[in-house]
Amino acid sequence: MSNTAIVVGGTRRVGRWVSEALLVNGLDVHAIYRADDDAAARCRQELMDAGYELAVHCADATNDGALAQVIDNIAASAGLGLLVNCAGRAASGPLLETEAAVLRGLWESNVLAVHNAVRAAAPYLRASRGRIINFLSISADITRAFHSVPAYAAAKAMLASYSRSLARELAEQQVTVNCIALGVTELAADGVPPHDFARLPAGTAVSQEDVAAAVWYLAGPAAEQVSGTVINISGGWAL
Repeated sequence: MSNTAIVVGGTRRVGRWVSEALLVNGLDVHAIYRADDDAAARCRQELMDAGYELAVHCADATNDGALAQVIDNIAASAGLGLLVNCAGRAASGPLLETEAAVLRGLWESNVLAVHNAVRAAAPYLRASRGRIINFLSISADITRAFHSVPAYAAAKAMLASYSRSLARELAEQQVTVNCIALGVTELAADGVPPHDFARLPAGTAVSQEDVAAAVWYLAGPAAEQVSGTVINISGGWAL
């Protein structure tokens, strides 16, 4: 399998955690970001100060042509062993107060962006028998209603279904597709209401180390026969 990894949404928040985890694990990591040049530059510099070299690329993942060009440029020479999709907007509020433009934006950033990345990366991943990891919210992996983030939960539920179907399509090419569903993380809330950590069954939020361990497992040799699954990291949030 190629040592090259692409992390879509890899310069901010959970995506930055993933990029760092893969660098620590010895991969050649390329992070794609949509628009925040300052955040991308800070991320790259902070990791460089820690002794790691992160390549950053600007492309809107909802634009299939622009994203495909970046992925082709990365993978054409070195191949591609791992695609991680971390990008995705969030939104809160009742469904009946959610305007069509907001719902469309949630679908585009959480589902269409992943589809565009997968289609562009698939030829390279087939050649290397690579891996795909998609990030979900815990809201996508349980059968309950959500009053605070229902539209966001619906978009992530669609991504969960998409990922299972994709895993079946790519199984014969020995490409695995799995998801990581996150509960409340240590990161400050972004687009969703803040959560009281003390109300979590485990009493603590999901940490960078928790995310890194899951990514390392799904990207590593021990997960060669693992596909179409969801690793739930939430400290028992849904119990």
